[in-house]
Amino acid sequence: MYSLSQAFSRAVSEGRTPILALRLTTSFGVRYWADRALPLRHSGLTDPLMADGAALADGSQRAGEGSFSLLEMAPRVLSLGRLRETLAPQSGDFLASLGQEEPASITVTLANDGPDDQRPMSRIEARENLLGAVGELIVGFADAPAREHMVRFHGQVVSYTLSATALRLCLKAA
Repeated sequence: MYSLSQAFSRAVSEGRTPILALRLTTSFGVRYWADRALPLRHSGLTDPLMADGAALADGSQRAGEGSFSLLEMAPRVLSLGRLRETLAPQSGDFLASLGQEEPASITVTLANDGPDDQRPMSRIEARENLLGAVGELIVGFADAPAREHMVRFHGQVVSYTLSATALRLCLKAA
């Protein structure tokens, strides 16, 4: 069951195309990838809070506390593949007793190209441990705040394949 805001439902009924993004969290920080450029507010970030003592000057919160490292926000998604999940009836009432038979899984293909023949995904793979990284498939609209976006899938990277042109991540629901 998904809880959607009225603005999200209105945008869908107007026929607007949502942004599908993959948010990958590794031990180094967070990366957002989509098939097109994303506005910064899509990540949930707003204007940075200055550490000038104007906010919470009593010392109850440190500057930057509760924030996260946004490492990259780029249009690198070549394919989000197809989300696979199955439901099977259990004993009793058919509609009320649907249980998950196969954990949801998705395969995402990301571009491994950059300026001056650089391979950014190859560098990420060399520095960060992609296996076990947490990935989320997020659906939202560019003009909507991040709190109104829907997380459609949440899982971990269980395998990946790296080539000269692409990085293919296989994620399975946790």
